[in-house]
Amino acid sequence: MPETIRVALVNDYEIVLEGLRALLRSYDPEIRVVELDVEANPQGAVDVTFFDTYGEVQERRERVRRLAADARKGAIVVFSFSDDAALAGTFLHAGAQGFISKALPAEQIVTGIRAAARGERVMLVQASPHATMSAELQWPGRDGRLTERESELLALLPSGLTNRELSEHLHVSENTIKSHLRRLFSKLDVRNRAQAAALARTSILGESRPRRTTTDVKGNTPARPNDR
Repeated sequence: MPETIRVALVNDYEIVLEGLRALLRSYDPEIRVVELDVEANPQGAVDVTFFDTYGEVQERRERVRRLAADARKGAIVVFSFSDDAALAGTFLHAGAQGFISKALPAEQIVTGIRAAARGERVMLVQASPHATMSAELQWPGRDGRLTERESELLALLPSGLTNRELSEHLHVSENTIKSHLRRLFSKLDVRNRAQAAALARTSILGESRPRRTTTDVKGNTPARPNDR
């Protein structure tokens, strides 16, 4: 295992990645976040690529396959609200080195990163019934009383997925999706998907932003790439 584990964080929303970076900050320099990749893949060589599935619209397993095909991206670790062992298995079969549930305490998450960096296969999905999600990982919209499932659903609405497609994506029934949508619209005080998506972009999730490089392993701060 390298003395400093260089980590890239990948997701479509910067607000999600900032929480994970804040969680890992206290473990620097052992674990150092060197890239935040929003709607992009890591460009530099890293030891671990942490792929957060929140709101992910693309076929997630295929995205894992593409990440794993590039040796520069190191060990691919999938990070998810889900604690479904079967879902975790599909990602591992697609080439991920690990799958970690967000419900786990910070120290277990970091233990998983260390193990993945050593080349070990990691599947951490069982949280204590009394476990409390780290404050840094709380989902966007929680202050507005949204559950984590409602928050993820809100992030997916602009994709145009049907209720059936949403149910397949989130591994719940179509009736459950309909129930979540009704509660979501009520909490946001909107009437339809378009209004909910617009509200999410302006006040809950914010617009997605281009890839951003943070700090390299020597402590230098590279110039930010031009916005694309």
